[in-house]
Formats: sequence, structure tokens, C-alpha cells
Amino acid sequence: MSQVSGNVLPISYQGDLAKTFRSLITSDSASYVAWLKLNGLDPNDQVTHEMYSLSNLYVPKIYVERDRLYLNVPRVQFWISFMPEVGTREFIERQLLFKQFSIGDQTSSVSFKVQSVSDISPIKYYGTMEYQTLSPIVIMAMRANNSLEFLRPGNPFFAQFLVDGLIERWERYYRCPYTGNRNFYFNLLQPERRKAININDEMGQQMVVSYMMKFQLSLDPQLQQFAYVCGLGDKTDCGFGFIELLKKKR
Repeated sequence: MSQVSGNVLPISYQGDLAKTFRSLITSDSASYVAWLKLNGLDPNDQVTHEMYSLSNLYVPKIYVERDRLYLNVPRVQFWISFMPEVGTREFIERQLLFKQFSIGDQTSSVSFKVQSVSDISPIKYYGTMEYQTLSPIVIMAMRANNSLEFLRPGNPFFAQFLVDGLIERWERYYRCPYTGNRNFYFNLLQPERRKAININDEMGQQMVVSYMMKFQLSLDPQLQQFAYVCGLGDKTDCGFGFIELLKKKR
């Protein structure tokens, strides 16, 4: 994407990016509904919010000052992945290519124009894979007093909640019980990095505590695929939980 105007974003931009992306792909409602039906999905089903994952912006040169991000490049990138495959490339090009949009807040914003849409090579899914986050992972839990807790990766329940939530989303998407292997193993490959982000969702404005990390995950390959395509953790529809294969130095 190229920057049309502005070069300063709020640090907590990703919720706005996710909302704007959702607005773009649904802007031509007839095309959106036709694409969903082509892939056997009901346009009125909540599962349409969970069928894709969205990364943070990739900005090669960036400067951070307080709660602002200064973009020191003319172009940026982001990645999206979809479970529906039939006609998806054509649909995305039709909905996004050469479209202009703005993200930000009342203090600062940036207008972008989508200049190109490129495919990512398919991957093979194995029982054990290594990933890194391109947008932070959120895991939420309810305390005994009904207050909300955001679990860090070192919490003994983090991995269990991560996998349980993934299976629940898999079952909603495929409309059937998951009967595969539920065994898993989660291992951090380096210390996580904490990110506290303000978002607006159905619960109103809230501070979300999330984590960037590199990790190893052993899991049924069909769940590995769902995690890779649709993201991991909670609030994936708000731009959290996008992962990619960990690129190792040779």
C-alpha cells in the first residue's frame, strides 16, 4: 500500500485497521454475499467474522514517540489469510485493489491506497511447527469474581485456553464436532513481548493485553492449518493472532 497523506498513526491502530478491512470486503454487498455462497457460507452467520486473519502493518522504517508511530517509508504491507478458497483471489482484488482508506484517531491518521495484491506460497502442515506472530496473541480468562484476566504465555493455562479456543472456532466454522487428536505441546522459543492496545468492539472501548512471540506448537495438522489461516487466540476479528512460519537463519 502507498501512503496518500499523513505519516503518523496511533500505536493502537490495529482495531481500526481490522474494522476498515471488514468494511472494505463487505462494501459491495452483492459481491460479498455471492463469494460467501460460492464457498458454502451463510452471510448471516457470525462465523464470517472468524474465517480470516489479519496481520499488523509491516513498516520497514518506523519511529515510536509516546503513543504515536511515525512511518518513515512511502509504502507499507499487511497480510491476510482466508479459509474460503473458491474465487478468493479475484474477490479480494475486486474489493481492495486501488481502493483508498484511512485509519487513525482524532489526533493523527494516515490515508493509504492499495497498489497491489500478491499471493503467498502454500505451505505443508505438520504435527510440530514453529511460528512467530505478526499481530499479538490475546488469551482471556474469567476470574472467580467475574473480572477479566489476560493470560501471559507463562501462565499454566495459556496453552490449554489457546487450543480449546482454536477447537471451538474450528467447530463453529465446520458446523460439526471436532473428533481429531486433542493432544498438544506449546513451547516459547524466546521471551514474549507484551503489548497493551486500546480497541473498540462489541464490549465498547477496552484495553487489551496481548503478546508478540516466537513459539513451537505441536498439534493435529488440521488444527495447525486452521491456526495458520484464521489466527490464534481471542479477538482475531479485531486484528489479533496472525501467525507465520518462523524463518530461521541458515
